[in-house]
Amino acid sequence: MTTTPDPRSLAAAMGPGSPAVNQAIRSLASIFEDTVTMAPVDNSYRAWATCQPLFADESAPAFVRQTCLSLLCRFIAYRYLEPHPSDRDLWEVISGDYFIRADLGNFLGEDFFSWPFFRLSMGIGDDAESMETARSLYSAVETLSLERPPQFSSFVSGLYHEFEGGTEEQGDRDAVERLNRDPWLSCLVSHCGDGSRMAQAVRAAVETQLSVGEIPPEMLLNISGQFLGMTADPLCANVSGLSFILALGEDLLEPHPPVLVPVYLANAGVVPTETQGGDGNRNYVIEAAGGVELPERVAADPLYLDWLFGRLPNYQRGAALRLRAQDEDVALQEVLNAWYNYLTSPKARTPIPEPLTGGEADVMVEAARTLILGYVRGSGPGPLHLVRNAPAPLFAARRQFDITL
Repeated sequence: MTTTPDPRSLAAAMGPGSPAVNQAIRSLASIFEDTVTMAPVDNSYRAWATCQPLFADESAPAFVRQTCLSLLCRFIAYRYLEPHPSDRDLWEVISGDYFIRADLGNFLGEDFFSWPFFRLSMGIGDDAESMETARSLYSAVETLSLERPPQFSSFVSGLYHEFEGGTEEQGDRDAVERLNRDPWLSCLVSHCGDGSRMAQAVRAAVETQLSVGEIPPEMLLNISGQFLGMTADPLCANVSGLSFILALGEDLLEPHPPVLVPVYLANAGVVPTETQGGDGNRNYVIEAAGGVELPERVAADPLYLDWLFGRLPNYQRGAALRLRAQDEDVALQEVLNAWYNYLTSPKARTPIPEPLTGGEADVMVEAARTLILGYVRGSGPGPLHLVRNAPAPLFAARRQFDITL
């Protein structure tokens, strides 16, 4: 049986003092203590800590607490999007594969908070204790009714502050009024925070576009292209992405074209450095991921960036599985050959039908070599997560926005 209390009650029910969340945090803390010396867990923790210098001495408890809230973000999104959810899908929800199948790009894939499930991700174990913790946490989310999406953006920001303290950010009344008059204005949110300012602006644009006769599929495409949000806080990126999804409303529950969630883990002031490639084309260096280079077409285009790197985890996992029977060099080369063929093949009926050139694909193969090799040696998903997000300031630098929040 579902219930529909107000957002504050929901935040309290799923906050850090609730029985389900208390138990999940205790279980995650125990799992972290048992696995922190393992490379994928330690590397994810260190990468997260680099983004969170303010936590100082309590960084490990904060990491565990934020991991729990990150799981809640995934499960709330799943509960909202899936009419008849089942815990059979929970690993795909955690890994982000479910959201890719739901035609939601750049949304809650494997990141710093995926550390409890590294064995499952790499195909070397079942992470039974972690999955049991996830199922127990999801069972609490399953009782929620998410039938009125506009109010649940407030729910998400309220839940975030239950975990992290502080007060909910105030919306920008001027921005909302401007979007009520002209719902096609573009909007940059360079510091997303708890996601509430962006969600309110998105909701204003959604409602006004629909009120003047825009059809829902076109509205969803419009909104995805109109907004760009960035934050240097990994948890805020997850919370803001969820708030964006809920603000789109019930039209997202119907068949729809691919929607890109335009919220990125990136420092708005750090634009990737431009370099000259050997073929004379421009490349961009992603310093946050150890200097990985991307060709301009990928680094400067959100659709190419998401579509291509959103599928690289399959190649990482494939390499990890091949290592059971092959030497590292052989396994890596076979996966890279498949990656090159994928990059240079036409992709009809996708957002990126044009294949990459041979020179562009060569740059992407070297990027994939670094990311796959690091992954099978224990880097965890952090470097790929950074590559998928760090180019966002380049998107912002190349366009004019009507509204800046």
